[in-house]
Amino acid sequence: MVTKEKPQIELRDLVLLGIIIAMKIILGRFSIGSNVVHVSLGFIGSVMLGYMFGPVWGAIGGGISDLVASVLFSNQGGFFIGFTLSAMLGPLIYGWFFYQKPVKIWRIIVATLLVTVIINLGLNTVWVHLLYGLDIKAALIQRLPKETIVPWIQMVVDYFVLTALARVKLRK
Repeated sequence: MVTKEKPQIELRDLVLLGIIIAMKIILGRFSIGSNVVHVSLGFIGSVMLGYMFGPVWGAIGGGISDLVASVLFSNQGGFFIGFTLSAMLGPLIYGWFFYQKPVKIWRIIVATLLVTVIINLGLNTVWVHLLYGLDIKAALIQRLPKETIVPWIQMVVDYFVLTALARVKLRK
């Protein structure tokens, strides 16, 4: 009989997961821009979730952070399942590229570009279209300048965050 093991997490790691979720929520509050186009530091939490907990627990942490942020700070539109899905997919992608792997510049570039194209330009543009009724082409045109500049800044920040985490070696 073949059994699948469920991903398990120890109490120490669960506490650390909670701390990083809280950091992601707080960093996400430091943002500028409108509901259609905004820049925040929340990506740092997503990178940390993926790097430290892998795709599965990183995605779970990303989803929890979006749900908690929606409850605490519902002034930006409240809960929308699409953005929760996006919040889960970011750490999932980062987990595929960073979890238990050496920090390499090519990994940072590919992971950041995938998140930018699939989630930020793709899914989030669709969510903005569905939520606010904005024409999808207009939403994409508004979001495109930000998504051509900000990922390169994120890559530099990601590099410093990941190399610092690799030096600290919080994992077992």
